[in-house]
Amino acid sequence: MSKLTLTGVGDAAQNVRLDQDGDLTVGAHDVLLQMEAAPINPVDNLFANGWYAVQPTIPGSIGSEGVGRVLTVGPAADQSLTGRRVVILGSYEQGVWADRVVVPARNVVAVPEGIDVLQLSMAVINPVTAYLMLNRYVDLKPGDWIGQTLGNSAVARAVTTLARIAGVRTVSVVRSEKAAEQARAAGADVVLVDGDDLAEQTTKALDGARLRMVLDGAGGATAGRLATVLETGGTVVSYSSATGEPPTLPLGNLVFGELALRGLWVVSWFHNAPRAEIEAVIAELVELVASGQLAVPVDSTFPLHRYAEALARDASPERAGKVLLTFDATQA
Repeated sequence: MSKLTLTGVGDAAQNVRLDQDGDLTVGAHDVLLQMEAAPINPVDNLFANGWYAVQPTIPGSIGSEGVGRVLTVGPAADQSLTGRRVVILGSYEQGVWADRVVVPARNVVAVPEGIDVLQLSMAVINPVTAYLMLNRYVDLKPGDWIGQTLGNSAVARAVTTLARIAGVRTVSVVRSEKAAEQARAAGADVVLVDGDDLAEQTTKALDGARLRMVLDGAGGATAGRLATVLETGGTVVSYSSATGEPPTLPLGNLVFGELALRGLWVVSWFHNAPRAEIEAVIAELVELVASGQLAVPVDSTFPLHRYAEALARDASPERAGKVLLTFDATQA
């Protein structure tokens, strides 16, 4: 079996090696998977660098989410999983950049056959984050407006899709015209390039309406600019920070607008939500993947042994979409 091992804390491209491992031990509550595909996510790089809430074990496994087929089921796990295709919850109890991986059965959800495995491999972390932001904090109605930073990201694309299905309209803020083209292609109602005049741009685009919530993946001042256009009692949800900074909200809007600032970490939901809720949410999202409504552009795929090329491509400014690792069962 081939697997990628994180050998030190730091840039994954400099601290990952390809290892050959022997037999894997499947515990009573575990399943053994033959992996099919796994994306390289920004959070994987945060994890490798020790900048995440879950710290890496050195040496240890890496890779947050993916899709595979169940080969073996532990005696105390659900035997009906045998032979099923499953998606893996990105709970960081396992690393999935390996031909085969042992996973606690509670961390997999069975999915139907006949769905694009590349899209399935990306169906959990970002789409679930988007779903929770749209459903946990504000009772959104058709016609409502929301704003989001990092508007061309995979999370933002999922937000745009789910909002459109619900009749909710989106203002997606990006940092360049190239990114604006991507956000428009994803279906955002309004796309704006960030700048000191973002509040004025947003006010003009809304033509008298107010945002009901702001979803922030950028950090820094951008969410604060959008917050000036929030309704009284509006909500800002922070789920990431591309800048490494917390969202900065103007004090006047925060206090006099009685705004709420909430944080969302999807891993906490994976750990704490009832199993029936997890299965229901993922089933809903997978159905959208199957219909083609929920999709992420794929830049390129690489077999596991070409991991160095995959990591280099993921870091390239020319990348246009996700980079994925794929796994050959004949080499496992």
